This record gives sequence, C-alpha cells and structure tokens, in this order.
Amino acid sequence: MNPHWNLVICTTALSLFAGCDDPLDANKTNFQKVLQSYNDAHPVCASISFKLPIEFRSDSDAARKQQLEPLVRAGLISVETIQKNDSAAPGQERVADYLRYAPTSEGKKVIRKGANSFLGGTDICFAHRKVVKIESFAEPVEVMGIMVSRVTYEYEMSNVEAWAKTPEIAAAFPQIETMLAKPDHQAADVLVQTKQGWKHERDVH
Repeated sequence: MNPHWNLVICTTALSLFAGCDDPLDANKTNFQKVLQSYNDAHPVCASISFKLPIEFRSDSDAARKQQLEPLVRAGLISVETIQKNDSAAPGQERVADYLRYAPTSEGKKVIRKGANSFLGGTDICFAHRKVVKIESFAEPVEVMGIMVSRVTYEYEMSNVEAWAKTPEIAAAFPQIETMLAKPDHQAADVLVQTKQGWKHERDVH
C-alpha cells in the first residue's frame, strides 16, 4: 500500500479515537465516569436531626437514645455518664446524671456534619452508589451561559458497612433498611460542561 495512504489512515484512526475520548463530548461514557467520580466522593447517608457530640439527662430524650444506642453498640459512638448541677427549681440545685454521646475514632470515618448544615443535624454514611448504566440524557442546552444536561441513570448500593445491615440499625434508621432492601435504584442529576470536561452541578463553583 502507498505509504501516503498508510499515513492518512493512521491519522484518521487516531483522530477518531481522540474524538471518542474528548471529555467535552456529551455521551454515556463520559457521563458515567463523571457520575461515578461524584458518587465515590459523596457516600449515601442517613440523617439525624441533632449534632454530635450531644449531652442530655439520662432520664430524658428517649427518642434520641433509641437512635444513638445502636450506633454505640456498633462502635461508632461512645457514651459516658457525667454528673452536672441541675436546677430542679429556682434557687435549688441538685446533681443529676447526664449522658454524653460522641463519635469514636471509627465513627469519625462515617459520621459527619449534615449535608444541610444550615439546618443542623448529622449524617451517618453507610454505603456508596455504583453507577450501573446511563439510562438517558437530555440534549445539552445553554442555561445562563453554560451548557447543561440532565442525566438519568441506574445505580446499586456498594461498599455497604456491615453494621448498616443489622436489625438494630434497621429499627433505629428505617430509611437505611428501605434503601438497602430496594432491588434497583434510579436517579437523575444535572451535569455541567466546563473547559476541563463535564462535572456534576454541585462540583461547579
């Protein structure tokens, strides 16, 4: 074959492969990579409505104890009894037992400030999303000067913490049991095109 045509064919092939790998392209391969990268950095969590550490009287807050005690038994939270002066009535004081709950070293790996931090609360993270496939995506459109696309995808739960599968955790956190029991999951996220490629909308500052 003519060496000139060899060069043309090779150059064309390389161009085609390069085009397939262009991170600016709107395609399922790029979108799956972006979504998986985002989900790897953002675990699946259940929420409680109060911050940790927390202290309260040992004879009160039964609802909080119900959520915290399974986490204590899972080794994620420590609890200690401390004595504090407690005002029983104006001008009267007595010593009362208080419980102090705080994350352990293991707990700090999965317990973090709530995603909606302005509302307070705490997130208990127990798994990650593994993107199984891209179902569909909207043709990119320009919104306020940037290109965006809404991507619908299927995912499954992966790297599930062992403690999250226990009956005690299921009773204290029904949302965890529901998410783990569901056979398939679907989500839709918005991706934004940047100069470096597509990114999840929450990663664009």
